[in-house]
Amino acid sequence: MQTKTTKRTFLIITLALAAASGMLAMTSMPAGPGHGHDSKPAASHTKPAQTPGLAIAHAYIAGMEAADLDALSALFLADGKSSILENASNEGTWEYYSEHHLAPELEVVKAFKFDIAQESEKTFGDTILVEQTGAFTIEINDETLNYRVAVSYLLVHENHQLKIAHLHWSSRPKK
Repeated sequence: MQTKTTKRTFLIITLALAAASGMLAMTSMPAGPGHGHDSKPAASHTKPAQTPGLAIAHAYIAGMEAADLDALSALFLADGKSSILENASNEGTWEYYSEHHLAPELEVVKAFKFDIAQESEKTFGDTILVEQTGAFTIEINDETLNYRVAVSYLLVHENHQLKIAHLHWSSRPKK
């Protein structure tokens, strides 16, 4: 039986993937002031994504907040073609990371909330780099932990869909 949250997450991801594949021709972004990218402050991931890459990044956050591994997996290249770096560790492929690292964590997490402070999208031909900085709060057992975070997503096209080929997640406790 699907929960309301799972259905909502599936809808968000479906819309994000549809936007990504339908907006493929519109991924060329004007350069921002002196940095070759467009940087947008954002208060929260709940604002609608304006670009295909940001739509995928927002779908990833929605999947994390919903603790929905199936929805998250749909965002990644399959068959061991993706890679994950977390802090100073190579976590391997998405399949390995989600099974051996993320799934056990999500079993004990009561809540996860990600707030985006800044995000940007840079397009290099058919490849897109999305960068986000912000903070997240996680509730584990009876403890609430607050972290600063920087995330980068390397997105490529596979079968006319935008997919995450590489994810780098770096976080540290807020002081």
